Amino acid sequence: MTTPDENYATTPPIPAQAALEFLQDVRQLVAFHQAIGIEGYPRTPELARFLAGQQQPAPPDRLQTATASKPEMPRTPSATRQTAAAVMPEPTLTDLYAEIQGCQRCQRHQSRSRVITGEGTTGVKLLIITDTPSAEDDRSGLVMSGEPGQLLDKMLGAIGLSRDAIHLSLLTRCHAEKPPGKEAVDACLAFLLKEIVLVSPKIICAMGVLTAQKLLHTSKPLSQLRGRFHDFQGIPLIPTFSPEFLLKNPEMKKATWLDLQMIQKRIQAVSLR
Repeated sequence: MTTPDENYATTPPIPAQAALEFLQDVRQLVAFHQAIGIEGYPRTPELARFLAGQQQPAPPDRLQTATASKPEMPRTPSATRQTAAAVMPEPTLTDLYAEIQGCQRCQRHQSRSRVITGEGTTGVKLLIITDTPSAEDDRSGLVMSGEPGQLLDKMLGAIGLSRDAIHLSLLTRCHAEKPPGKEAVDACLAFLLKEIVLVSPKIICAMGVLTAQKLLHTSKPLSQLRGRFHDFQGIPLIPTFSPEFLLKNPEMKKATWLDLQMIQKRIQAVSLR
């Protein structure tokens, strides 16, 4: 008579260090999936058995062969990473912007002339995010163009920066007459989160109340949020007023200048590390 254990193939023990490194690889892969918007996995019979702690039964005619054959060597972490990379190639900003160009997730796509993606490269020290494209942005296809763009250039120049040294992006990507509502913000948020991961900035400046509130998960007004750095997933984030707002409310330029000085000091501190 056979015992229940004889119906299952024997799995050789995995060294503790190899198991720990494998779990770290899995954790990093899951974090990456969450960052690019994957919220779940299909529940296959194999996954269900794994979650239940069950082993896959081995066919009886293969038990003897499996026992007699040489045990399979445990896979190294590097092999695991190579397999994951082969299954899912690492995305780029070009891939992301191509995805954004075809977006029709909310009704604002019906009124746009074009989609505004982003401007700049990866690995920069400063990422500036504004709330929504202006009418001028919609015509030019550029982030912060026209008179607000000219003011932005002056603001950057005052702290020794230019557009070439930073990355510009937006919370929402389509221009419309009305400000974006919750549907539009939520639809675009996944794109922005992917972009932040790809750009990998040292500092984020949220130029607009919608961006600041959404990234910081708060309903506080911008006047209470500005003037200090907050934490966004380990990245220092400082909210301030947008150039478009400052053109209509020039009395707030002094407060914004104080925020810009804080950014300048933080960038200098990062550069010295």
